[in-house]
Amino acid sequence: MTSQTPTPTPAASPAPATHQAGAREALEGFGAYAAAMEQGDTPILGYLLFYAVFDGRVTFDDLHRWFLELGLDSKFLPPPIRQVDAYEQVTGKAGVRSTYRLSDTATPRRRRAPGEKVTEVTLMVRHVSRDNLKVTRHLVREVRDEGRTRLSYNTKLAEIEFWRDPLGSGRPGVGVLQVTPAHDAIGELGADEQAKVQKMLADIEDTYQRQCRFYTSDRLRSVVRTYVEALNPVRVRASGGVYFVHRSQVGPLAALRELTQRFGAGSHLARVPLPDQKEMREMIIAAFTTKAREDLDKLALDIAAAQRENHSEAAVANLLKRFRALQDSTTEHSTLLSSSLEETRASLLLVQAQFSNLMNRAG
Repeated sequence: MTSQTPTPTPAASPAPATHQAGAREALEGFGAYAAAMEQGDTPILGYLLFYAVFDGRVTFDDLHRWFLELGLDSKFLPPPIRQVDAYEQVTGKAGVRSTYRLSDTATPRRRRAPGEKVTEVTLMVRHVSRDNLKVTRHLVREVRDEGRTRLSYNTKLAEIEFWRDPLGSGRPGVGVLQVTPAHDAIGELGADEQAKVQKMLADIEDTYQRQCRFYTSDRLRSVVRTYVEALNPVRVRASGGVYFVHRSQVGPLAALRELTQRFGAGSHLARVPLPDQKEMREMIIAAFTTKAREDLDKLALDIAAAQRENHSEAAVANLLKRFRALQDSTTEHSTLLSSSLEETRASLLLVQAQFSNLMNRAG
């Protein structure tokens, strides 16, 4: 399964065993194919690359050690995990929540009467306040019917606070989680609902402790994606997730493959060798040209907007940086693919003229 970007994966979503088994079989098959191609006489143009990353138990020390062992560039290491980031993830919009039918908790075996509306409860965390001392959020209970009409709303079943660096260590992002149940409010609920509230509070604390120590699948996926995109790949699929990487990057790709496998829980990176044939070159050239056209069109619109508006030196510098990156990428892929990439070069010249006009006005 191809990794999807930028769509986030929930913090605790282990891959199903059947999916992991299928992924391993596919990976072994591609590995055998890659080995046969590399040991044979068939010239390789490069590799189609895709990957999937699931939650594991990877710490900063693990990543640092693996980067050294595999000869990967340490500038792509993520920063150490901060406790405040774990708090934000666990209590944020994509964090822990629980949804259930109210009737299910009251009488689980009772059949629904004809015309009876389903009443649904959602336990979620809502932001309350933030200052230099602490961040405060509340566990709230929202009751709606199937028509999405709100029937009731409990504003505070528990207080979930993050105290910033209470010991005054001076380290950025350090803090302490404190969960304080509102026992009176919880006690007004039925016994089954009380158990659900207590379970959610326990899940919040457990997930927070885990994410203070281990990187989430989203963060590990970002590490792989950022490293791959630094190899100047061609995005083969418009929505992302599948790349072409030239054969000159075979060393870093092998190291990335090993790194991803060490993440565990079914995580993998697969390299599919592409033979150096006309049809393969045309496919990659078409993919590069399409993406370059999109980037250049967006850059042209942004330059036109800068011409109409008051633009800062920083904004102009950023536009120039984007133009040079596209220019460098075109030159590199023109060499690697033995193609003039005439359409892209013509578009570059038009954008360059537009940028020169912007600079003349600024001057």
